[in-house]
Amino acid sequence: MYRLIIADDEPLIRAGLYYRNDWKQMGFEVAAMLEDGSDVLKFLEGERVDVLLTDICMYQVSGLEAAAQIREKYPWMKIVLLSGYREFEYAREAIRCQVYEYLLKPIDYEKLRSVFANIKRELDEVSREETLLRSFGEGEYDQLLNLIKVVAGSVMGEGEEAWLAYARLRPMMLNAPPEVREVLVKRLLEQLRGKLFLKDPKLEEEFGRQLNSLHPADTEDFHEQLCGLLSRLNDELVANNLVAVRKPAADNCITKACNYISNHLGEDFTYRDVAEFVHLSPRHFIRRFRSEMDETFTDYLVRVRIEGAMRLMDEERTDAADVSAQVGYRDDKYFQQLFKKRVGCTPREYQRGSRGQA
Repeated sequence: MYRLIIADDEPLIRAGLYYRNDWKQMGFEVAAMLEDGSDVLKFLEGERVDVLLTDICMYQVSGLEAAAQIREKYPWMKIVLLSGYREFEYAREAIRCQVYEYLLKPIDYEKLRSVFANIKRELDEVSREETLLRSFGEGEYDQLLNLIKVVAGSVMGEGEEAWLAYARLRPMMLNAPPEVREVLVKRLLEQLRGKLFLKDPKLEEEFGRQLNSLHPADTEDFHEQLCGLLSRLNDELVANNLVAVRKPAADNCITKACNYISNHLGEDFTYRDVAEFVHLSPRHFIRRFRSEMDETFTDYLVRVRIEGAMRLMDEERTDAADVSAQVGYRDDKYFQQLFKKRVGCTPREYQRGSRGQA
């Protein structure tokens, strides 16, 4: 049974919602019947609930306000809003991406039961996915859920750099069976869609379409496609000033260039690619970069890649033999030469030293 809250400040409507539906047969247990959004939020502090069926207009905290807070604190919950016609248009425009369905008053109970049948099917699918993820391993399950949040946050300019989030993603992709990777993509989309919609609805729609088109059968190719798509999404957000960029420089173009470098650290790109991204000619970009950063583009790129490799070996325990490709060097011998020149030892020697090995 899935747990449901019914919230409405009119006792007769609450009673009608409860008694005119066979909730048990529909697969739901009514966990509480409440009269205000404040009561809903208080109840959720101590109880897990799957669905909220609520009126928009209530006395203290409206259903709309409660829905906004629930989306932040309890993102798994499905929310169905009830409203009169005047409130309906406003609600649909304000939080369309966050609410499962809107139903107009007077209530069409056949429509209501149809909506909850769809909700049950989706919750059943989520339950199946949870079982699938847990079958991958309990420790891996927790890592997967955390990883999804980390990657989604990095794309939106929150938390750690995108390249490091993608580096965390890679081993999971290599080890997970295709059906687990499918669930990972679905969960990642769910994490991103709400935030993306509020920033750019068209971008959210296009991103969702591209993400759903990925095929997880080929592990390496799928990982490359996914990371490439996430990188391009972050580029779009940065280019359109929809997310804050890290390490701001005095020149906004150079700030965006540094973000591009960090976001694509594991890829093969040149200063011409970065110049094109920030809409400058290559020669102008090179001069401007050196002026702002007090080092050449090449020196900066080598430095952040070597620092990235060190972080991977320190924080992620990535093997020294595998780290070069993850920071953009396909020629491992060349990477080792650069690393030794800058750090004073080989990657293998650095890793042994950082782990306290003789």
